[in-house]
Amino acid sequence: MFDVIMLVISLVIGMGIFRAPATVALRSGSETLFYLAWITGGVIAVCGALAFADIGRRMPVSGAYYRIFAVAYHPVVAFAVNIIILVSNAASAAGIAIIGAEYVSSWLPGVHTSITATAMIVVLYGLNLLGLRTSATVQNVLIGIKVSMLLCIISALFLVDAAPATAVASHLHTQGVWESFGLALIAVSFTFGGYQSTINFGGEIADSKKKMPLAIVIGVLIITAIYLLANAAYVHVLGFDQLAHSTSIAAMVVDKLFGPAGSTILSAVLVISVFGYINVAMLSNPRVINAMSADGVLPSRLSSSALSGGFRHGALIAFTLLSVFCVYVGESFEKILNYTIFVDAIGLGCGAASIYWLGGGPIRPHIHIVVGVFVLSCVFTAVNIFMFDTKAAVYGVGLFVGVVVVGIVMFRR
Repeated sequence: MFDVIMLVISLVIGMGIFRAPATVALRSGSETLFYLAWITGGVIAVCGALAFADIGRRMPVSGAYYRIFAVAYHPVVAFAVNIIILVSNAASAAGIAIIGAEYVSSWLPGVHTSITATAMIVVLYGLNLLGLRTSATVQNVLIGIKVSMLLCIISALFLVDAAPATAVASHLHTQGVWESFGLALIAVSFTFGGYQSTINFGGEIADSKKKMPLAIVIGVLIITAIYLLANAAYVHVLGFDQLAHSTSIAAMVVDKLFGPAGSTILSAVLVISVFGYINVAMLSNPRVINAMSADGVLPSRLSSSALSGGFRHGALIAFTLLSVFCVYVGESFEKILNYTIFVDAIGLGCGAASIYWLGGGPIRPHIHIVVGVFVLSCVFTAVNIFMFDTKAAVYGVGLFVGVVVVGIVMFRR
């Protein structure tokens, strides 16, 4: 149970919480909307956790995030949604690896960051070859260190004097309340994303029908509490106006706590966060590739070469190569990521709604409520993106249609 809870936390807490609050503060324009966005994001995440926990209970298999779309809708839909997510995740892993390489570049003079980033990915590929138990244990240590840093930031609420009161909104904030809240909530929502991928491990968790749903809900509740307290600490130490105009907010808080040594400590923790993010991506995504190859919508070789532990590493090799590829074409993939946000919001909503087609017994009344809230929140996110970044929404739909066409060809073959 501890491993699965830590896995949920690992899937959600990335590097965003060390930077996203500044974006949320700038977009919201007021402290009230700032906290309202984070509280709303937490409520939506808990609803999503309850929904996907029940889905995981109904379909306790590896690669379930692909399976639920294949069973509830059609393998082509499952192919399109998951291919886009896989490319997004590989590009994200590559981007985070490059950030980590930049942090250690001073320790490796003359070595290009792309080489260092590739080495990080390959090392974690080797770690995951050792099996789920080994990689999960390492992940527990990595996320434990990251959570410890967040607890240090939270401790600033009690150890650091509050920032002097200043006139909030010294900048010109011309957005209306609806637009400000909507844009802030988009940034918040994506710092909470990732817990749904826990269902990909359903076939490898002992007694998963009981453990996995409870672990998802407990994990998201812990994350929500940490996020709210960390944001309170940022506002307490920096003040809302300075928070909205800063980028290295975590470094600023740690510097208040530890002085000059704070930046060194934070740099070390951020490098550890990089390894944790890439490792959890390699834990989750190959299991989706494996499920897709088993259904024949991807080459069967990707589910071949089983290890003694039962994990088929053809999918792991594929995801590793895709991540390395993204390291060297980062700019174009960074643009693609902007267009996948719209499709991802629709995909999450459809994923939660799949519970009505999966079977597995009657749906409890409270599940109807949380699924409804979560689906409406996904629609709200998609509408906001369409209204305020129409180009990204249109390109996102175009990208999805293109992948669907490829899926149809693959499925027919």
